[in-house]
Amino acid sequence: MSRIPKKILCASAGAFVGCIGFSYTNPKWTQRRFNPKNVPPLLYQQTPSREDCLKRMEAFNSPENPMDVIIVGGGSVGAGVALDATTRGMTVGLFEMNDYASGTSSRSTKLIHGGIRYLEKAVFKLDMQQLMLVAEALRERIIMSHQAPHLCRSIPTMIPCYNPIDIAKFWCGVKLYDIIAMWERGTLEYAGYLTPYAALKKFPYLKNGTNNGKILLGAVEYYDGQMNDARLCLSAALTAASYGAATVNYAKVEKMEVVQNKMGEQVVKATVQDRINSNTLTVYGKSVVNAGGPFTARIQKLITDKTSVRMAPSSGTHIIIDRKYCPRDSAMVIPSNDGRVVFSAEWLGGCLVGTTDKGCEVTEDIRPTKSDIKFLLNNVEPYVGKVSEKDVLSAWCGIRPLALPENAEGSDTQNIVREHMVVVDKDNLMVSVVGGKWTTYRKIAQDTVDALYSSLLKGRVECKPCITEELQVIGAHELETVPEEPKISISNKVHKFWRRQYGDRYHVLADMVREDPSLLKPLHPEEPVLAADVVYSAQREHCERVVDFISRRTRLSFLNVEHAKAIIPEVAQIMATTKNWSRARKSEEVAHALAALESFHGQ
Repeated sequence: MSRIPKKILCASAGAFVGCIGFSYTNPKWTQRRFNPKNVPPLLYQQTPSREDCLKRMEAFNSPENPMDVIIVGGGSVGAGVALDATTRGMTVGLFEMNDYASGTSSRSTKLIHGGIRYLEKAVFKLDMQQLMLVAEALRERIIMSHQAPHLCRSIPTMIPCYNPIDIAKFWCGVKLYDIIAMWERGTLEYAGYLTPYAALKKFPYLKNGTNNGKILLGAVEYYDGQMNDARLCLSAALTAASYGAATVNYAKVEKMEVVQNKMGEQVVKATVQDRINSNTLTVYGKSVVNAGGPFTARIQKLITDKTSVRMAPSSGTHIIIDRKYCPRDSAMVIPSNDGRVVFSAEWLGGCLVGTTDKGCEVTEDIRPTKSDIKFLLNNVEPYVGKVSEKDVLSAWCGIRPLALPENAEGSDTQNIVREHMVVVDKDNLMVSVVGGKWTTYRKIAQDTVDALYSSLLKGRVECKPCITEELQVIGAHELETVPEEPKISISNKVHKFWRRQYGDRYHVLADMVREDPSLLKPLHPEEPVLAADVVYSAQREHCERVVDFISRRTRLSFLNVEHAKAIIPEVAQIMATTKNWSRARKSEEVAHALAALESFHGQ
């Protein structure tokens, strides 16, 4: 080889190494750039009401004019499919038998993450499937953060180390996590090491030593994302409605059957009960997406006796304790005594600790057990000291609908890969989807619509390319117009709450309180929730019941059960005035909300 090619080769290699090194110290260089040019504007700037969506359904009450897709289930997957399909040009109707995100989708760990523990399994078990899952989730992590920046944030996560080997092991692990994120253009910030002093400054309650005499040697810190899961699901559903979909909560699909129209085409006839207005409607669709989560098999049985999806339901319990028990504005990873990890993270002013993972029965009223709560407290105790069950402000449990591969058994849910599965039933015009996790909800929806179009709807509808990678949900489009400091007569605490709760819809609430200062009335002295929040949710967010407001429009049920209980009468009164409820309906709502709070206690 001549000297000139050698010099060129060396220079190229040096430039490549230099670029990698420079980009590795500058996270912005490896972050994805988003281009919204292909995203069409919303069809409706004011979010269509539930009544508006019901009226849209009337156009599809004949087998001669079916909608393209009926979606059963208003959790993260159902809302994601509605948003994906409607922005591709399909006519869409979504039915949720309760409230949006009322099940599993509001009961997550609130993390937007690649899965640090899945990476560990990928490395030590040489599991390529786990590695690909981590890579996909890290790619989706940055997309979700772009999709709803007011509902998502980057959160530093520390791993306390009391052993030199742990420092080396965890540091290598999180750096590999960074490299995968960089490769997928999903970088948030880069990982590093915290000295014992820096770790204790960030988390004063962290023990400087263990019970067996080991001293804190510092902490490895990496970055993941955190979100408000219920509001992100709601925002996806309402954004779909703003693009033309008919999304309706409290609408239970009672029956489905395949029928033939006059043109000889097979369509699905769905009988739906409107649980708010107590009437029944019939709609027709060319296909059905079964996004029932844990209830996928139950929904399949509405149209066929066969069950084509194998699922392993797994319960996950979380608790909220005082924020002093987790790092300041950060999270912490704790190795659990069952071989997994427990997360402790500051979330909306509380310290969220979770989760458990064990097989369970599918039920609509799953509750945390005393033993699950004790398990979480026992795993936190070695790091922060004794935490009593009396310190638990709220506890909840959700069911993961894990997809069970053909060659797997469902007894040990911890070892089931969190991959999603899309199953097409051509005979019954149904696509069912199970598995996955919140972080990848957008990709799950994209895969579902792709499968739908390539099978059941092939040649029957026009379908544009998927645009949800670039799309933003309502509240995110003009976030820069929201002032950094309050410009109206609200406290700084309320101002920050509105910014992260509503995004650019902040301006709507600001106009409301200018016109009616009585809406500035606080509902609880320790919470940033005003009467204006209730009116806004009742008018613009399909908030139909008191429990919707205390649990999913705000997150008080999840943060502090006693505070949620205290505001129920006032919320019921405001909603009764806004929605013209009778006295009997208001009393019923109070009783229903109080009963719902019982599920946030251990049993």
